[in-house]
Amino acid sequence: MNDNGQAKFIDNIRKALCVDGNRACPDIFYRKPDQESMIILERISSRSHSLRLQLLYKMIDSAKIVNLDVRPVQTLTDASHEIIKLACEKKPEWGDEKSVVLWKHPLIEEMNIEEILRERKISVIFSNRPDEGKTGRDRLIKESAVSFIGITSADYCIAETGTLVLKTAPGNERIVSLLPSIHVAVIKLGQVIADFNELYTLLDKELSDSPEGIDAGMTFITGPSKTADIEATMVHGAHGPRE
Repeated sequence: MNDNGQAKFIDNIRKALCVDGNRACPDIFYRKPDQESMIILERISSRSHSLRLQLLYKMIDSAKIVNLDVRPVQTLTDASHEIIKLACEKKPEWGDEKSVVLWKHPLIEEMNIEEILRERKISVIFSNRPDEGKTGRDRLIKESAVSFIGITSADYCIAETGTLVLKTAPGNERIVSLLPSIHVAVIKLGQVIADFNELYTLLDKELSDSPEGIDAGMTFITGPSKTADIEATMVHGAHGPRE
């Protein structure tokens, strides 16, 4: 549909609904947090280090159930070493050449693993810049498809289920966590929350603070891709990462 056809189509809908195109939409999303939400937000913000560690241990237990490998480390340098070790030990699912695709994310960039990986003959691909458009998206799809590891961060991790919550945007594309055979997410301890109730409360606050702030896609990842056939045989990696 060309621009004129699209405008005409939308205009017909407005007329059918008796809606004036110049009328401002009511701000139906903005609302102040209620008392229960305030209690939850206070609980999250005041959570002690020891309680955060308890959530981490709970997340590790939950992760085992969904075949998710959690590797706690003390520093970003330690995290870099774990990723480099993984990239060196694992073999690509297809072919012999190794390549890794990474989000353009402050936490990932702070790890400085690009040079070390290249020294080990492992190609490094970064996700798109906001100004790359369709050409950049097509490039990323092609390069992610041949990468055997995708490295992202996450906005939250839910301890109760071992679920990663990723907001996707230019530079932080969902495809990096979807196409490679192995997905690695680097997060900080403070990003681990208790349950979905805490998540929804945090998202509601973000929306209240800035209604235009949640304008990207959001992905929930609970372990590797899992598919069961008619005989109930579980297969990992059929429709996404196998690790």
